[in-house]
Amino acid sequence: MNKNKNELNLRRGKNGILCVSHESSDTEVSIKQCFPWSGPDEFLSLRDSDDNEVYLIKDINELDETSQRLIQEELNFSQFVLKVSQVKKIEEDIELRQFHVVTEQGERVFQTKLEDWPEVLESGIITIQDLAGDIFRIEDWQSLDFKSKKELSAYIS
Repeated sequence: MNKNKNELNLRRGKNGILCVSHESSDTEVSIKQCFPWSGPDEFLSLRDSDDNEVYLIKDINELDETSQRLIQEELNFSQFVLKVSQVKKIEEDIELRQFHVVTEQGERVFQTKLEDWPEVLESGIITIQDLAGDIFRIEDWQSLDFKSKKELSAYIS
């Protein structure tokens, strides 16, 4: 599926959405980072509106400068990380878990699937990805207030 530099033709559509141009048609795409996430510039899947892979980028550095810039812009936009300073409430409902939190940007409510658990990294940082793909990050959960720690304790080990 990967092609050489000359075969990937990326551009922004009139609506600002990233497009892959192929022959006489354009396909609007979004970017999903594939595992492993340790290499943020590697293994990026360009997906159409039906979540079908249109193109797999093994390494962003193999692309031409314009494509690299467009991909980097899209990654910066899509990888929105909110720093959580307080956990007000976590509720479970049918198939969903709803988080009420306070971030640097204000109060937020987001949802995850019940089977999706917060990820505790070796550094102690906790990350939670919501249904929309946004990342919520808790830098040091031990420094949270008592109520926040109590709410969160059932979901981390």
